[in-house]
Amino acid sequence: MSRFVARNIVVMTGALALSASMALAYDKGAPADPNHYPYHGIVKKDGKKINIDGAVMRERTNVKIKKGELKYGVNATPKQIAGWNVDVRPDGKGLPPGQMTVEKGAEVFANNCAMCHGDFGEGVGKNPVLVGGKGTLKNQAKTGGEDGPEKTLGSYAPYITPFFWYIKMAMPLPTPKKLTNDEVYGIIGYLLQLNEIQVDGKDIEDDTVINADFLKKVHLPNEKGFIYNNLRKPDTHNTRCMKDCRDMKKWTVMHIKIDATESITPTVKVPRYNCGKPIMNGEGFAAIEAPLPAPKGGAGDAAAAAAYKASCAGCHASGAAGAPVVGHKDEWADRIKQGKETLYEHAIKGFNGMPPKGGNMSLKDDQVKAIVDYMVNKSK
Repeated sequence: MSRFVARNIVVMTGALALSASMALAYDKGAPADPNHYPYHGIVKKDGKKINIDGAVMRERTNVKIKKGELKYGVNATPKQIAGWNVDVRPDGKGLPPGQMTVEKGAEVFANNCAMCHGDFGEGVGKNPVLVGGKGTLKNQAKTGGEDGPEKTLGSYAPYITPFFWYIKMAMPLPTPKKLTNDEVYGIIGYLLQLNEIQVDGKDIEDDTVINADFLKKVHLPNEKGFIYNNLRKPDTHNTRCMKDCRDMKKWTVMHIKIDATESITPTVKVPRYNCGKPIMNGEGFAAIEAPLPAPKGGAGDAAAAAAYKASCAGCHASGAAGAPVVGHKDEWADRIKQGKETLYEHAIKGFNGMPPKGGNMSLKDDQVKAIVDYMVNKSK
Protein backbone atom coordinates (compact mmCIF):
# COMPACT_ATOMS: atom_id res chain seq x y z
CA MET A 1 0.00 0.00 0.00
CA SER A 2 1.25 3.48 -0.81
CA ARG A 3 2.84 5.35 2.06
CA PHE A 4 1.13 8.60 1.18
CA VAL A 5 -2.33 9.36 -0.11
CA ALA A 6 -2.56 12.50 -2.20
CA ARG A 7 -5.69 14.60 -1.96
CA ASN A 8 -6.50 17.66 -4.00
CA ILE A 9 -7.84 20.81 -2.40
CA VAL A 10 -8.80 23.64 -4.72
CA VAL A 11 -7.98 27.12 -3.43
CA MET A 12 -9.39 30.09 -5.30
CA THR A 13 -7.17 33.15 -5.29
CA GLY A 14 -9.72 35.47 -6.81
CA ALA A 15 -12.83 36.95 -5.22
CA LEU A 16 -15.60 34.50 -4.35
CA ALA A 17 -18.40 35.03 -6.84
CA LEU A 18 -21.35 34.01 -4.72
CA SER A 19 -24.36 36.04 -3.78
CA ALA A 20 -24.34 37.35 -0.22
CA SER A 21 -27.98 36.44 0.22
CA MET A 22 -28.11 32.78 1.16
CA ALA A 23 -31.48 32.63 2.87
CA LEU A 24 -32.58 29.09 3.62
CA ALA A 25 -35.91 28.11 2.17
CA TYR A 26 -37.97 26.23 4.72
CA ASP A 27 -41.64 25.43 4.83
CA LYS A 28 -43.38 25.33 8.19
CA GLY A 29 -44.32 21.93 9.46
CA ALA A 30 -43.01 18.52 8.51
CA PRO A 31 -45.65 16.73 6.43
CA ALA A 32 -45.62 12.96 6.82
CA ASP A 33 -46.74 12.31 3.25
CA PRO A 34 -43.94 13.06 0.73
CA ASN A 35 -46.45 12.75 -2.11
CA HIS A 36 -47.78 16.14 -1.00
CA TYR A 37 -44.49 17.91 -0.32
CA PRO A 38 -44.62 21.45 -1.76
CA TYR A 39 -42.14 21.20 -4.64
CA HIS A 40 -41.77 24.61 -6.26
CA GLY A 41 -38.42 24.28 -7.99
CA ILE A 42 -39.46 23.84 -11.63
CA VAL A 43 -40.82 26.81 -13.56
CA LYS A 44 -41.73 27.38 -17.19
CA LYS A 45 -40.18 30.06 -19.33
CA ASP A 46 -40.74 30.56 -23.05
CA GLY A 47 -42.42 27.18 -23.20
CA LYS A 48 -39.43 25.41 -21.63
CA LYS A 49 -39.08 23.83 -18.21
CA ILE A 50 -36.36 25.55 -16.19
CA ASN A 51 -34.79 23.85 -13.17
CA ILE A 52 -33.86 25.71 -9.99
CA ASP A 53 -30.28 26.29 -11.18
CA GLY A 54 -31.37 27.77 -14.51
CA ALA A 55 -30.80 24.65 -16.60
CA VAL A 56 -33.24 23.79 -19.35
CA MET A 57 -34.92 20.46 -18.71
CA ARG A 58 -35.15 18.49 -21.93
CA GLU A 59 -37.53 15.65 -22.62
CA ARG A 60 -36.08 12.17 -22.37
CA THR A 61 -35.55 10.43 -25.68
CA ASN A 62 -35.32 6.70 -26.28
CA VAL A 63 -32.08 5.67 -27.95
CA LYS A 64 -32.54 2.79 -30.36
CA ILE A 65 -29.85 0.11 -30.35
CA LYS A 66 -29.07 -1.38 -33.72
CA LYS A 67 -28.86 -5.13 -34.08
CA GLY A 68 -25.45 -6.39 -33.09
CA GLU A 69 -24.54 -3.31 -31.07
CA LEU A 70 -23.48 -3.76 -27.48
CA LYS A 71 -26.20 -3.05 -24.93
CA TYR A 72 -25.46 -2.77 -21.23
CA GLY A 73 -27.78 -4.18 -18.60
CA VAL A 74 -31.29 -5.58 -18.58
CA ASN A 75 -34.54 -4.38 -17.12
CA ALA A 76 -34.81 -5.11 -13.39
CA THR A 77 -37.48 -7.64 -12.44
CA PRO A 78 -40.10 -6.78 -9.81
CA LYS A 79 -38.38 -9.25 -7.46
CA GLN A 80 -35.01 -7.52 -7.91
CA ILE A 81 -36.56 -4.11 -7.31
CA ALA A 82 -38.27 -5.37 -4.17
CA GLY A 83 -34.91 -6.61 -2.88
CA TRP A 84 -33.47 -3.10 -2.99
CA ASN A 85 -36.60 -1.08 -2.28
CA VAL A 86 -36.55 -1.56 1.48
CA ASP A 87 -36.87 2.01 2.71
CA VAL A 88 -39.82 3.07 4.84
CA ARG A 89 -41.24 6.59 4.65
CA PRO A 90 -42.53 8.70 7.55
CA ASP A 91 -46.11 8.03 6.45
CA GLY A 92 -45.50 4.27 6.68
CA LYS A 93 -45.30 3.53 2.99
CA GLY A 94 -42.86 0.67 2.52
CA LEU A 95 -43.71 -1.19 5.71
CA PRO A 96 -43.78 -4.93 4.93
CA PRO A 97 -46.30 -7.53 6.10
CA GLY A 98 -45.79 -9.00 9.56
CA GLN A 99 -46.88 -8.60 13.16
CA MET A 100 -46.00 -9.47 16.75
CA THR A 101 -47.32 -8.71 20.21
CA VAL A 102 -45.46 -6.38 22.54
CA GLU A 103 -44.90 -9.23 25.00
CA LYS A 104 -43.12 -11.33 22.37
CA GLY A 105 -41.25 -8.24 21.21
CA ALA A 106 -39.84 -7.79 24.72
CA GLU A 107 -38.36 -11.29 24.50
CA VAL A 108 -36.80 -10.54 21.10
CA PHE A 109 -35.39 -7.28 22.48
CA ALA A 110 -33.87 -9.08 25.47
CA ASN A 111 -32.17 -11.64 23.24
CA ASN A 112 -30.88 -9.28 20.56
CA CYS A 113 -30.77 -5.68 21.83
CA ALA A 114 -30.40 -5.63 25.62
CA MET A 115 -26.69 -6.41 25.50
CA CYS A 116 -26.08 -2.87 24.21
CA HIS A 117 -29.26 -0.93 25.00
CA GLY A 118 -30.14 -2.45 28.39
CA ASP A 119 -33.19 -4.53 29.35
CA PHE A 120 -35.38 -1.42 29.44
CA GLY A 121 -33.68 0.76 26.83
CA GLU A 122 -31.56 2.58 29.43
CA GLY A 123 -28.37 2.05 27.43
CA VAL A 124 -25.24 0.12 28.40
CA GLY A 125 -21.87 1.84 28.44
CA LYS A 126 -21.66 4.32 25.60
CA ASN A 127 -24.46 2.72 23.61
CA PRO A 128 -27.53 4.88 22.85
CA VAL A 129 -30.30 5.35 25.40
CA LEU A 130 -33.66 4.58 23.78
CA VAL A 131 -36.13 5.45 26.53
CA GLY A 132 -36.90 8.58 28.54
CA GLY A 133 -35.83 12.17 28.04
CA LYS A 134 -39.31 13.68 27.76
CA GLY A 135 -39.29 17.38 28.53
CA THR A 136 -35.49 17.65 28.31
CA LEU A 137 -35.12 19.03 24.79
CA LYS A 138 -35.22 22.62 26.08
CA ASN A 139 -32.40 21.98 28.55
CA GLN A 140 -29.26 24.03 28.04
CA ALA A 141 -26.01 22.37 29.08
CA LYS A 142 -23.87 25.39 29.92
CA THR A 143 -20.80 25.38 32.15
CA GLY A 144 -22.31 24.80 35.57
CA GLY A 145 -23.07 21.10 35.24
CA GLU A 146 -26.61 21.57 33.99
CA ASP A 147 -28.29 18.58 32.33
CA GLY A 148 -28.48 18.81 28.57
CA PRO A 149 -31.25 17.47 26.36
CA GLU A 150 -31.59 13.69 26.31
CA LYS A 151 -32.40 12.62 22.78
CA THR A 152 -34.16 9.28 22.69
CA LEU A 153 -36.70 7.54 20.50
CA GLY A 154 -39.49 8.81 22.76
CA SER A 155 -38.26 12.36 23.30
CA TYR A 156 -36.58 13.42 20.05
CA ALA A 157 -37.57 11.26 17.06
CA PRO A 158 -40.33 12.75 14.87
CA TYR A 159 -41.63 9.51 13.31
CA ILE A 160 -41.53 5.85 14.30
CA THR A 161 -41.95 4.12 10.92
CA PRO A 162 -38.43 4.82 9.53
CA PHE A 163 -37.03 3.00 12.58
CA PHE A 164 -38.37 -0.22 11.09
CA TRP A 165 -36.07 0.26 8.10
CA TYR A 166 -33.07 1.10 10.27
CA ILE A 167 -33.50 -1.79 12.71
CA LYS A 168 -34.20 -4.28 9.92
CA MET A 169 -31.12 -3.31 7.91
CA ALA A 170 -28.55 -2.41 10.58
CA MET A 171 -29.35 -4.24 13.81
CA PRO A 172 -28.18 -6.10 15.83
CA LEU A 173 -24.78 -4.52 15.37
CA PRO A 174 -22.78 -7.80 15.24
CA THR A 175 -25.29 -9.53 12.93
CA PRO A 176 -27.36 -7.05 10.91
CA LYS A 177 -30.34 -8.24 8.85
CA LYS A 178 -30.87 -11.33 11.03
CA LEU A 179 -34.22 -10.13 12.43
CA THR A 180 -37.47 -11.10 10.74
CA ASN A 181 -40.16 -8.54 9.94
CA ASP A 182 -42.29 -9.93 12.78
CA GLU A 183 -39.42 -9.51 15.24
CA VAL A 184 -38.79 -5.91 14.19
CA TYR A 185 -42.46 -5.06 14.71
CA GLY A 186 -42.27 -6.62 18.17
CA ILE A 187 -39.12 -4.68 19.12
CA ILE A 188 -40.64 -1.37 18.03
CA GLY A 189 -43.84 -2.11 19.96
CA TYR A 190 -41.83 -2.84 23.11
CA LEU A 191 -39.87 0.42 22.74
CA LEU A 192 -43.10 2.39 22.22
CA GLN A 193 -44.52 0.83 25.38
CA LEU A 194 -41.37 1.68 27.38
CA ASN A 195 -41.65 5.28 26.19
CA GLU A 196 -45.30 5.36 27.30
CA ILE A 197 -46.52 6.32 23.83
CA GLN A 198 -50.29 6.29 23.45
CA VAL A 199 -52.13 5.47 20.23
CA ASP A 200 -55.64 6.82 19.77
CA GLY A 201 -55.51 7.85 23.42
CA LYS A 202 -54.86 4.31 24.65
CA ASP A 203 -51.80 2.80 26.31
CA ILE A 204 -49.88 0.06 24.53
CA GLU A 205 -50.47 -3.20 26.40
CA ASP A 206 -48.50 -6.45 26.42
CA ASP A 207 -51.05 -8.13 24.16
CA THR A 208 -51.18 -5.24 21.68
CA VAL A 209 -50.44 -6.49 18.17
CA ILE A 210 -47.91 -4.33 16.31
CA ASN A 211 -48.10 -4.27 12.52
CA ALA A 212 -47.98 -1.78 9.64
CA ASP A 213 -51.49 -0.44 10.25
CA PHE A 214 -50.71 0.12 13.92
CA LEU A 215 -47.43 1.99 13.31
CA LYS A 216 -49.11 4.30 10.80
CA LYS A 217 -51.34 5.55 13.64
CA VAL A 218 -48.43 6.36 15.98
CA HIS A 219 -47.61 10.03 16.60
CA LEU A 220 -44.46 10.69 18.60
CA PRO A 221 -44.29 13.67 21.00
CA ASN A 222 -41.69 15.55 18.94
CA GLU A 223 -43.35 15.15 15.55
CA LYS A 224 -43.89 18.92 15.29
CA GLY A 225 -40.38 19.66 16.52
CA PHE A 226 -38.93 19.44 13.03
CA ILE A 227 -39.40 21.74 10.05
CA TYR A 228 -39.40 20.55 6.48
CA ASN A 229 -36.42 21.65 4.44
CA ASN A 230 -37.69 22.00 0.90
CA LEU A 231 -34.72 20.77 -1.10
CA ARG A 232 -36.41 21.92 -4.30
CA LYS A 233 -35.90 25.54 -3.31
CA PRO A 234 -32.41 26.95 -3.86
CA ASP A 235 -30.32 28.39 -1.05
CA THR A 236 -28.99 31.05 -3.41
CA HIS A 237 -30.43 32.91 -6.35
CA ASN A 238 -27.44 33.03 -8.66
CA THR A 239 -27.79 32.20 -12.34
CA ARG A 240 -25.78 29.43 -13.91
CA CYS A 241 -22.52 30.64 -15.45
CA MET A 242 -22.86 30.01 -19.18
CA LYS A 243 -20.32 32.53 -20.52
CA ASP A 244 -17.49 34.72 -19.26
CA CYS A 245 -16.85 32.04 -16.66
CA ARG A 246 -14.10 32.23 -14.07
CA ASP A 247 -10.59 32.03 -15.42
CA MET A 248 -9.27 28.70 -14.23
CA LYS A 249 -5.72 30.05 -14.37
CA LYS A 250 -6.54 32.03 -11.25
CA TRP A 251 -7.27 28.84 -9.33
CA THR A 252 -4.42 27.22 -7.46
CA VAL A 253 -4.42 23.48 -6.92
CA MET A 254 -2.60 22.40 -3.78
CA HIS A 255 -1.64 18.81 -3.06
CA ILE A 256 -1.65 17.81 0.59
CA LYS A 257 0.10 14.57 1.47
CA ILE A 258 -1.44 12.59 4.29
CA ASP A 259 0.72 10.05 6.03
CA ALA A 260 -1.15 6.76 5.75
CA THR A 261 1.60 4.58 7.14
CA GLU A 262 -0.69 3.16 9.80
CA SER A 263 -3.36 2.17 7.30
CA ILE A 264 -4.47 -1.44 7.37
CA THR A 265 -2.74 -3.55 4.77
CA PRO A 266 -4.94 -6.10 2.96
CA THR A 267 -4.60 -9.59 4.41
CA VAL A 268 -4.87 -11.29 1.02
CA LYS A 269 -3.00 -10.86 -2.24
CA VAL A 270 -5.20 -8.84 -4.57
CA PRO A 271 -3.98 -7.35 -7.87
CA ARG A 272 -4.06 -3.57 -7.87
CA TYR A 273 -5.92 -1.85 -10.69
CA ASN A 274 -6.11 1.65 -12.09
CA CYS A 275 -9.03 2.50 -14.38
CA GLY A 276 -9.64 -1.19 -15.01
CA LYS A 277 -6.04 -1.99 -15.96
CA PRO A 278 -3.66 -3.85 -13.63
CA ILE A 279 -0.72 -1.86 -12.28
CA MET A 280 2.39 -3.62 -13.54
CA ASN A 281 5.59 -4.02 -11.61
CA GLY A 282 9.04 -3.73 -13.13
CA GLU A 283 9.04 -7.37 -14.22
CA GLY A 284 5.85 -7.15 -16.25
CA PHE A 285 3.60 -8.80 -13.67
CA ALA A 286 0.55 -7.29 -12.00
CA ALA A 287 1.59 -5.58 -8.77
CA ILE A 288 0.27 -7.39 -5.69
CA GLU A 289 -0.47 -5.90 -2.29
CA ALA A 290 1.95 -7.32 0.27
CA PRO A 291 0.27 -9.65 2.78
CA LEU A 292 0.38 -9.11 6.51
CA PRO A 293 2.98 -11.14 8.38
CA ALA A 294 1.51 -14.38 9.70
CA PRO A 295 0.57 -14.20 13.41
CA LYS A 296 2.68 -16.18 15.84
CA GLY A 297 -0.14 -18.60 16.56
CA GLY A 298 -0.63 -19.49 12.91
CA ALA A 299 -3.59 -19.08 10.55
CA GLY A 300 -6.04 -20.38 13.16
CA ASP A 301 -5.35 -17.45 15.45
CA ALA A 302 -5.84 -15.00 12.59
CA ALA A 303 -9.24 -16.49 11.75
CA ALA A 304 -10.29 -16.47 15.42
CA ALA A 305 -9.15 -12.86 15.81
CA ALA A 306 -11.14 -11.81 12.74
CA ALA A 307 -14.24 -13.66 13.95
CA TYR A 308 -13.86 -12.09 17.39
CA LYS A 309 -13.71 -8.57 15.94
CA ALA A 310 -16.73 -9.22 13.74
CA SER A 311 -19.03 -10.89 16.28
CA CYS A 312 -17.79 -10.35 19.83
CA ALA A 313 -15.68 -7.20 20.11
CA GLY A 314 -18.79 -5.01 20.25
CA CYS A 315 -19.28 -6.09 23.89
CA HIS A 316 -16.02 -7.72 24.94
CA ALA A 317 -13.91 -4.75 23.89
CA SER A 318 -16.06 -2.19 25.73
CA GLY A 319 -17.57 -4.15 28.62
CA ALA A 320 -21.12 -3.61 27.33
CA ALA A 321 -23.84 -5.50 29.22
CA GLY A 322 -21.28 -6.60 31.82
CA ALA A 323 -19.19 -8.58 29.33
CA PRO A 324 -15.62 -9.24 30.54
CA VAL A 325 -13.18 -7.11 28.57
CA VAL A 326 -10.59 -9.08 26.66
CA GLY A 327 -7.17 -8.43 28.16
CA HIS A 328 -8.45 -7.60 31.66
CA LYS A 329 -7.01 -10.51 33.63
CA ASP A 330 -8.97 -9.75 36.81
CA GLU A 331 -12.29 -9.99 34.96
CA TRP A 332 -11.36 -13.34 33.40
CA ALA A 333 -9.62 -15.08 36.29
CA ASP A 334 -12.72 -16.65 37.86
CA ARG A 335 -14.20 -17.48 34.47
CA ILE A 336 -11.05 -19.26 33.34
CA LYS A 337 -11.12 -21.34 36.53
CA GLN A 338 -14.49 -22.75 35.45
CA GLY A 339 -12.73 -24.56 32.62
CA LYS A 340 -12.94 -24.21 28.87
CA GLU A 341 -15.85 -26.65 28.50
CA THR A 342 -18.01 -24.39 30.65
CA LEU A 343 -16.91 -21.31 28.72
CA TYR A 344 -17.63 -23.13 25.45
CA GLU A 345 -21.14 -24.02 26.62
CA HIS A 346 -21.89 -20.49 27.77
CA ALA A 347 -20.63 -19.02 24.50
CA ILE A 348 -22.55 -21.47 22.31
CA LYS A 349 -25.83 -21.62 24.25
CA GLY A 350 -25.79 -18.13 25.76
CA PHE A 351 -25.38 -17.07 29.36
CA ASN A 352 -26.97 -14.25 31.38
CA GLY A 353 -27.11 -11.20 29.08
CA MET A 354 -25.09 -12.79 26.27
CA PRO A 355 -27.16 -14.38 23.50
CA PRO A 356 -26.14 -17.72 21.97
CA LYS A 357 -22.98 -17.34 19.89
CA GLY A 358 -22.92 -13.65 20.68
CA GLY A 359 -25.97 -13.18 18.47
CA ASN A 360 -24.23 -14.48 15.35
CA MET A 361 -25.99 -17.80 14.79
CA SER A 362 -24.13 -18.32 11.51
CA LEU A 363 -21.00 -19.26 13.49
CA LYS A 364 -20.25 -22.95 13.81
CA ASP A 365 -19.56 -24.42 17.25
CA ASP A 366 -15.89 -24.93 16.40
CA GLN A 367 -15.60 -21.29 15.38
CA VAL A 368 -17.11 -20.18 18.68
CA LYS A 369 -14.68 -22.40 20.57
CA ALA A 370 -11.77 -20.89 18.64
CA ILE A 371 -12.98 -17.41 19.57
CA VAL A 372 -13.19 -18.42 23.23
CA ASP A 373 -9.64 -19.80 23.07
CA TYR A 374 -8.48 -16.54 21.50
CA MET A 375 -10.12 -14.39 24.21
CA VAL A 376 -8.83 -16.61 27.03
CA ASN A 377 -5.27 -16.54 25.69
CA LYS A 378 -5.44 -12.74 25.45
CA SER A 379 -6.74 -12.46 29.01
CA LYS A 380 -4.39 -14.73 30.98
